[in-house]
Amino acid sequence: MAREASRSYFDIVWHQFRRNRPAYWSLWLLLPLIVAAVFAPLVASNQPFVFRDGDDLIYPWFRALFAIDEPVNFLFNMGMLAAAPWLAVMFVMRRRWSDRRVSGRTRLGRGTLWFVLMTLAVTAIFSIPRIRPTQRYAARSFTTEQHDAPKSKHGFYPLIPFGPVEQDLDSIFKRPMYIKPASQRTKWNDAWPHLLGTDNTGRDVLVQMLYGTRISITVGFLAVGLYLTIGCVIGALAGYVGGTFDMLLSRVIEVIMLFPAFFLILTLVALLGPSIYIIMFVIGITGWPTVARLIRAEVLRQRALDYVTAARASGASHARIIFRHLLPNSIGPALVTAPFGVAGAIMTEAGLSLLGFGVRPPTPSWGSLLRLGSANYH
Repeated sequence: MAREASRSYFDIVWHQFRRNRPAYWSLWLLLPLIVAAVFAPLVASNQPFVFRDGDDLIYPWFRALFAIDEPVNFLFNMGMLAAAPWLAVMFVMRRRWSDRRVSGRTRLGRGTLWFVLMTLAVTAIFSIPRIRPTQRYAARSFTTEQHDAPKSKHGFYPLIPFGPVEQDLDSIFKRPMYIKPASQRTKWNDAWPHLLGTDNTGRDVLVQMLYGTRISITVGFLAVGLYLTIGCVIGALAGYVGGTFDMLLSRVIEVIMLFPAFFLILTLVALLGPSIYIIMFVIGITGWPTVARLIRAEVLRQRALDYVTAARASGASHARIIFRHLLPNSIGPALVTAPFGVAGAIMTEAGLSLLGFGVRPPTPSWGSLLRLGSANYH
């Protein structure tokens, strides 16, 4: 009965979360952002899927996926490669889950975990230099070659044939829907419109926004995942042990809450240099007190229930009681804060990039686009 009560409590929390429509829909609005981040090369790239080079057919787009100049892009590219086997696995598992009457939320959680694990596995495999395809076409400009010799060289490109770091110094700060005049074209994709215009180096703004989603999503999810983990563990320990230990941890939580995370990030960036990993780390180590307080309060309530007493009477260890019984039944309120935490982490990264302390150029990010826009607003 206690277990059923704990389950119904989580259902109540989820139901209350769903009643908050802005919060609920903000959670689901993250899904198209994740899809856009993972499949960005399918939408926008200046590397052709297939390129006819005289009598030969080559595949530059596929090889470009394995470039590791930017680890975040490499990780997302591997996620795109893992999508096909993941869909096959989900098709098989769907029937098993239907037979076992697994709930929709459980299916979503398991499916997400499968995708993450498969992405990490593909990333680990192709991180090995002997297995990873070489970048033999990295120095070639296929759009230029096709423009110069259209009869012998031709390629099939993504929907938006511009690359995230492709520059055109003759097309700086152009308006939306700008198309380069025919007399100035030196590349095949110069005949395509820049739907949202160009930036200070002639890069397509829409492509920058699309690939910048990768940085924002990475900062948001990893930072929130870090402080959720820290907050859940510390809050569960404080609530379960109680007494002097609880008092000391509560004072530590209050001290951490006094640190302004934004200025701490600025200090570390000034000392160590701009880095996305510093941003994620600082957000993670300064954002956990709120989660810890929520978990602590819920563990204090849960530890007085009969199922905890039964677990103790059966000889369960303290670690098993905390992590197998108490924490799963107390994590609901902390999960409610996760979508807001992701949004807050994304805004922090954008603010830092707006000030010039974000990711290093030419890596695109939303904050760097905001900085360029604010500096050239007229």
